[in-house]
Amino acid sequence: MLISLIAILPIVTLIILALFSKQSFLLSAVLSLMVLVVASFFVWEIALVTILASAVKGIFVALEIIIIIFAALLIFGVFTHLGGAKTAKQFFDRISPDYHIKATLIAWAFVAFLEGVSGFGTPAIIAVPILISIGFAPVTSVIISLIGGALPVTFGAVGLPVTYGFAAVLGQNLALEAASLITILNIIIAPIVVAAILFVISKEKNRLQDIWRRSFFIIFAASAVSIPSFIAFHLLGPELPSIIGGISGIVLISLYAILQKRKKINNKTVLASQNLMPFMPYITVAVLLSIIKIPFLENFLRETVSINIPSILGTTVSHIFYPLASPAIAFLATATIFFVIFWWKKEHHYAREIILSATGKIGVPSLALISILIFAQIMLHSGINNAGFPNMVEAVANIFYGASATYTAFIAPVIGALGAFITGSSTVSNLLFAPIQQSLAITSGAEEKIIIALQGMGSAAGNMIGITNILIALAVAGIGLKKQSRSLKKDKERREQDILEAENKVIKTNAPFLLIYILFAGALGIIILTSGLI
Repeated sequence: MLISLIAILPIVTLIILALFSKQSFLLSAVLSLMVLVVASFFVWEIALVTILASAVKGIFVALEIIIIIFAALLIFGVFTHLGGAKTAKQFFDRISPDYHIKATLIAWAFVAFLEGVSGFGTPAIIAVPILISIGFAPVTSVIISLIGGALPVTFGAVGLPVTYGFAAVLGQNLALEAASLITILNIIIAPIVVAAILFVISKEKNRLQDIWRRSFFIIFAASAVSIPSFIAFHLLGPELPSIIGGISGIVLISLYAILQKRKKINNKTVLASQNLMPFMPYITVAVLLSIIKIPFLENFLRETVSINIPSILGTTVSHIFYPLASPAIAFLATATIFFVIFWWKKEHHYAREIILSATGKIGVPSLALISILIFAQIMLHSGINNAGFPNMVEAVANIFYGASATYTAFIAPVIGALGAFITGSSTVSNLLFAPIQQSLAITSGAEEKIIIALQGMGSAAGNMIGITNILIALAVAGIGLKKQSRSLKKDKERREQDILEAENKVIKTNAPFLLIYILFAGALGIIILTSGLI
């Protein structure tokens, strides 16, 4: 038991520092990593070269993710430069006078698309200002954007929560099995997410009755995103579900709005008159990703170029990377195409500005990500020790030894949500807690893919109240930016108070929806386990 408590100490340190100290998440991650290294060296008696090799492995994996994020930010920069935010605002503002449809289109379908192509704060950067510009209150815009992203985050940022969050620590086969189950669970839970958005914006005294009256639209809008996502996963893999689901949702809900207005000619004009040029970068990315995922071509790309390190620093720790099969290729190729267009039009300075902006945004998050990946890899390889102890992941799982399979299923989404709440990232939550969830599944006799899927569902839902996500969204919404007086000190204090009040309101509003979400996910997990349906 003592070994288990020592094994969980670095994780507890991270939770305490991230939640209760005023330090940045980066510093919290670094300090927690130091606790882990001390425990690894002095308690588990892991050779220093093995710790270093695990750290190198963590850096390699982190760099793969960082390249994808950087490339996605480049495309976001191109999208912004081409007037993407303005074009999106015009489209959503004109498509329907019904604020329920507008909110669903932007906070659900459009956010799903944005989560799929970029993630990591991008949905808030674009969606929140659009919601505010068409009449929603700033804090309300933040709340519904965070709620709407709770489901598509499972395959956000070109599938990173699966392709790296799960696969990097569990292996590709189990990651894909769990992801397949997630696509089914998403279809079932999607109406809850859409209903939550409409509940928040409802102007009726009896909000539940208002939601019930709109039940057909809720199911339709939920299915318009979740079912195409399911199909996309099974045809094209984990990189495209949120992208294709978001696009399908925008198209289908827009068509619903047209039929509702019964002014087909005018509405078709609205659709036809839109400038699609800003969306061409993302359309190009989606096409290239689809091509890369063709099985024979993907295998060819993997075989053509691979970086294989069978023994890092002479240890049993290894790493392999297939650069041409990485989603980053599609983003980088698309960015290059548009940079060439800028150069041809003598607007090469725009390319430089986009690159500098992406570089500035990726800095601190990259360091935090590297710290977390090193943390995860040291824990995963801690079984290579001289003390004869099990690896730290198994030691942590032993705390729950004897827990039933149903209890494990019930608690799995809670753990995933906690990880996202702390880190603000589904990918990082999966990296940290998926190995522990796997060990819990094994010790409790639960099927591994079910527990891992519930971890993924929880880690996505936790973004509703993730501190970093809330702060990014509030900043974009302009909360705390207005000057209140001539005193700089008073201005600062007032801004901090405004941000704190808004942050508390977001958490208090979204926490009940998060609770409903994870309880429902846990209940579904128990039903699947006990019935043997899947």
